[in-house]
Amino acid sequence: MQKPIVFLFLLLASVHANSLVLEKRDGPPGFLRVGPAPLDQTLNLRLALAQNNIAGLQDTVYEISTPGNARYGQYLTQDEVNKFVAPSAETLSQVNSWLAAHSIASLPLTPAGDWISVNMSVSQANEMFATEFSTFQNQDTNQTVVRTLSYSVPIALQAGINWVHPTVNFPVVKTPSVLNLTSKAVSKRASTNTSVSADCRENASWTPACLQELYGIPSTPPQPAANSFGVSGFQNGFANERDLKQFLGTYRPDMNPNTTFDLITLDGGVNNQLPADAGIFEGADIQYAIGLTTGVPVTFISTGTLPDDVFTEMLDQAQFLISMEKPPQTIVNGNQGSLEFQVSSQFAISLCNAYAQLAARGVSYIVNVGEGCTPGVNPPFPATCPFVTAVGETNFRPGDAEEIANEASQGGFSDLFKRPEYQDAAVNTYLESTGNTNSSAFNATGRAVPDVAAIGLVDFVWEGQVIDILDGLSVQIFASIVALLNNERIAAGRPPLGLLNPLIYQNSAAFTDITTGNNAACFEVVFNSTAGWDPVTGFGSPIYPALQEISSKL
Repeated sequence: MQKPIVFLFLLLASVHANSLVLEKRDGPPGFLRVGPAPLDQTLNLRLALAQNNIAGLQDTVYEISTPGNARYGQYLTQDEVNKFVAPSAETLSQVNSWLAAHSIASLPLTPAGDWISVNMSVSQANEMFATEFSTFQNQDTNQTVVRTLSYSVPIALQAGINWVHPTVNFPVVKTPSVLNLTSKAVSKRASTNTSVSADCRENASWTPACLQELYGIPSTPPQPAANSFGVSGFQNGFANERDLKQFLGTYRPDMNPNTTFDLITLDGGVNNQLPADAGIFEGADIQYAIGLTTGVPVTFISTGTLPDDVFTEMLDQAQFLISMEKPPQTIVNGNQGSLEFQVSSQFAISLCNAYAQLAARGVSYIVNVGEGCTPGVNPPFPATCPFVTAVGETNFRPGDAEEIANEASQGGFSDLFKRPEYQDAAVNTYLESTGNTNSSAFNATGRAVPDVAAIGLVDFVWEGQVIDILDGLSVQIFASIVALLNNERIAAGRPPLGLLNPLIYQNSAAFTDITTGNNAACFEVVFNSTAGWDPVTGFGSPIYPALQEISSKL
């Protein structure tokens, strides 16, 4: 008992004198410091504890996700993953002693115990983290949050605590894609007919029938339905069941219009069904998940927490999925996310490591690279995490002879995550072919995005009306294809595809190369679509029959 007592004494004696700054930042744009936070206000903080062998887990993920590797498809159990990420006994003892010295209890958030939750007053947090929490106000929304610009931990805990949240991470204001919410009469594309290709080319937006024609997606129900397809819901975005029924009746008359989805809620999440609460993107995501997979079981995962803090919601969702005995094999996150510079590096690394844990268990996690204008060259997150598949966006407008890049689709190179080996050949070829143009403006050795692309402009139903929606559905379309492939594999007794990226980079011929267009909507450095991989459309849009053939041989 003598050693813990000595350790505890040293901690208490050196909270400020021997503290190490864990994270520090300047005041974020758009937020104004109002004053000190009330000392008696309760903070709910999450502590990320040092994982004992995260590098070993990452190496394992690449091995089991790479076709041709002897371990391909040999995914880990939850217990096997936990052995890689569980904190050491020493770390747990030291952190728990420190918390107990301040009469703070902790709650584990994951089975491995690498994340814990604590409640404490602002006064306690100021003392324990050698900082001053303040109230900040968003100058656009007037929303207030309690944050700090710097915090520390005792040097004795430096190796045991990776970071604390929420501290220096500020809410990212949701920036939806450009919308054209114009109701319209249902076009003739709503019915199945032999001229669907001509019909699709004559209209600005796409429907399930058009996408099935364009990408070769089957319209018959999979037999049996063996996969689980998770659709993410964040920031109080709800999927309306009545709109779904109308969508299926309009665009998939061959399906049962009463086909619906399961619901998982966490952190107080709900799925309100009042028409006024219908989410635009969430509704469209569910409609295309069900409308394109034709019978694959779909689950809407609604995360509550704070409607203004999407990254806390993403973190909570990841922790929830990690804790599930059987998480969905395919998960789509259609949220716009943010840019890497808008989140702390420790937060981004920890969330990415959570996605690595899911990949280790055979989960395909698919995200949107985002659309819209950003200053300079700012890569999107979480798309830059190497353990997710990032989807860019294409257009196929009236008069176009082929798919072209969407000029507002984000892409580029990570400033935080190094380029994974599975990308080296393709990205080096791109850089060499462009003569490293503008390479001084971005990190050419960073993880490159996107990996693939798809049509993003579709018709859907919102508040009982058929609507054109501009941008944002490409990730859902690609994820639906992956859900179909995973369903076929699982039904045949084979493992799911898991992390898709090594397979994608070995099989570029399974994608239609997009060689026209760029992302010049408003970027200072423009990337062009070129032959092969490029940072606008990746390898291009999916060819379902080709992907199905590849999948069937693995």
